[in-house]
Amino acid sequence: MFIVMIRTAGNQRYIFSSGKRKEIVGASDLVARVNGAWTEEALREVFPGFEKDRWRIASHDAELLVASAGRVTLLVKDADAGRRLVTALTLRALDQAPGLDVCGVVVRYEQGSLHTVMKNVQAELAAVREVRPGPQARFLRLPPVEDCASSGLPAAGIRAEGEDEPAQPRSAAALAKLDAYQGALERLAMDADVERRATREIVDDLGLRAEWVAVVHADGNGFGELFLKLGESAQDDEAYAGALRDFSAGVDRCGKGALREALRRTAQELGKDPRSEPLRVLPLVLGGDDLTVVCEGEVALPFTRHYLEAFEEETATDPLLGPMLTEAGREYLSAGAGVAIVKRNYPFHFAYQLAEQLTEDEAKKVKDWSSALAFGVLFESAAPDLARIRASVTLSGGSGGTASPYVVGEGSADPRGKGRRWADLERRADALNRREHGSKELLIPRGAAHDLREGVCLGAEVAASRLDLLRQRFEGDGGRSGALMELTEEGGGLLWTDHEGKSVTGLLDAMTALQFLKPREGAE
Repeated sequence: MFIVMIRTAGNQRYIFSSGKRKEIVGASDLVARVNGAWTEEALREVFPGFEKDRWRIASHDAELLVASAGRVTLLVKDADAGRRLVTALTLRALDQAPGLDVCGVVVRYEQGSLHTVMKNVQAELAAVREVRPGPQARFLRLPPVEDCASSGLPAAGIRAEGEDEPAQPRSAAALAKLDAYQGALERLAMDADVERRATREIVDDLGLRAEWVAVVHADGNGFGELFLKLGESAQDDEAYAGALRDFSAGVDRCGKGALREALRRTAQELGKDPRSEPLRVLPLVLGGDDLTVVCEGEVALPFTRHYLEAFEEETATDPLLGPMLTEAGREYLSAGAGVAIVKRNYPFHFAYQLAEQLTEDEAKKVKDWSSALAFGVLFESAAPDLARIRASVTLSGGSGGTASPYVVGEGSADPRGKGRRWADLERRADALNRREHGSKELLIPRGAAHDLREGVCLGAEVAASRLDLLRQRFEGDGGRSGALMELTEEGGGLLWTDHEGKSVTGLLDAMTALQFLKPREGAE
């Protein structure tokens, strides 16, 4: 028996290598085709009559275990057939998606060793990918050729991105992405449950009219541990293969269900009808526990919060995942997400890098006990560096200034979430947005809020002093004093000590998120 594993690599780099909206959308569809239409066609070509829902390795020549987000894993009886499958899929990618990195391996396993060998196949694939030339080696520059206008690769043709735009030199990779654009609209419309026409309008709005756009990256928590437990609990190879197949299918279904539910809840929160006025959200990567979305700035934070909560709920009730979660001692699966909000013309590949950093370095810090999101808003044009961004508002004495990440879902009930729950962020933002009923003046003037922020950055003593001065200024005014109280924590100050012993504040995050959160009742 043999394991065949085929993977794409650098998906987000491939998708965001161009800042052109149609190329980005088309690239996302080409990645989806690897584990979708191209895999199905290659399987039918190598294994005539193949049916993924019926074929099992005990009675047929192949069994498909995983096909999601550029990942394909299956079992075959014949090594040559496995190699033909890898060849068919990689040649299709070379021809129709130049620049996309697709690689596969075929590894033998003995009866009863499937779980053990499966853990080593990833390393084998990485070793094979390491020794072969990467995608950049395919685009030779001799003889000299003109550069592509969008990617910088050698031009292979002349093409305009839109009807009202001039024709420009385009590389083979850019041309392939543009060719895939129309098909991508169909897939995006289906994933988001909107009309194809609406999807095209969303692409144009995000590329031409939106002031702020965001890249959202979400990833499941502790999935490696779950895969390990699947193997430990399986009685034999057949049981392990079935568990792996069901787990992959269950998580994939939950991710798609969570996306649609998040869109519905976000539209409801923002007072929009998702059918007549779809949210400006493009799910570029959607498969398993992976999600990468480009959306309008005002949608990003509430959408991400709702997606994480819906993902927990979907996994808690999924019939395929239920027995496996019970076996692992879990009630649901959690995830972490990073949100990078930038100006429309900011390079998307930099925005994705920041979103990924926010996910890995902040949101996943609480992965053992909660889903969480971390966000950043860039007001500059330089390449992002999360450590530098956070250090720019570090408190005197070296304590961290941000309360990020913000926990959502079931983990919000954990005491360790004190001060950094989603409700805490909304409470502070509402306090800053609250206005007098008559004059509509802000109860906490923006100048006063900026003084508090400056005080926080100068240290705990300065922050406490400025807060006391503001309390005295608002004395006797119940509305202003109440708003100021909502801005503080349980101890009455702007700073508190978290469960790791660090001095943090939520004021900086609230002021950053202010324009991207819809005020609740009683606020602006």
